[in-house]
Amino acid sequence: FLVLSSPSLFISWVGLELNTLAFLPILLSSKNKLTSESSIKYFLTQTLASVIVIVGGLTVFILQAEFSMTVVLFGLAIKLGAAPFHSWLVTVAESLTWIPLFILLTVQKLNPLFMVWSFSPMNSSFFYLIVFSSLIVGSLMGLVQTSTRALVTFSSISHVGWFLTGMAFSLETGLLYFFIYSVILLAPILLLEHTNMSHISQLPLIQVKLQNQSILFFSLLSLGGLPPFLGFLPKWVIL
Repeated sequence: FLVLSSPSLFISWVGLELNTLAFLPILLSSKNKLTSESSIKYFLTQTLASVIVIVGGLTVFILQAEFSMTVVLFGLAIKLGAAPFHSWLVTVAESLTWIPLFILLTVQKLNPLFMVWSFSPMNSSFFYLIVFSSLIVGSLMGLVQTSTRALVTFSSISHVGWFLTGMAFSLETGLLYFFIYSVILLAPILLLEHTNMSHISQLPLIQVKLQNQSILFFSLLSLGGLPPFLGFLPKWVIL
């Protein structure tokens, strides 16, 4: 909570980088070539985003504050994997096991979201571009995915748009949405890890109890934010 409690952009940035470094050992826990390549891509992408954030913070003394904070928002959008800066997230997600993927799609987004709330202009056209791009790209691309990891990842991109929309109202609204999203994501993640299902086409071939099949089905509907499931509640609050 260093990021949330600090009024300084630099201190928040340090907290953001500590969070990134803490995730790297988790990312490397599966020792294979694909994971190593994705870890490098994750590290380079996060480094680029960090440079953009700190450059935006430094230029506030030279350029207009609104422009500088927009640069900061650009860097944070990359860190969040928000559209249209999401390609790295999909690549990295495909190489991860389910629990590290859950951490990437939840815990790793928390600090960038705090920084967006603290330092970024939420009434700018760039902010709304990120919100609407994430909602549209995440929803439409999620419909055509056959990989379960890609499906969950594009769902997460769509939810980032809702996170940001909630935070535009208040920090509490954004955090409520984030908490509910994390809870409803956990059930399908645990079931997908248990069944080791990597593609939707494997569903008829996997022997799981009928009860578990029902839980997976309804949790995916909830993750999609459809009424009357739990995932619709935070969207209803925002709307």
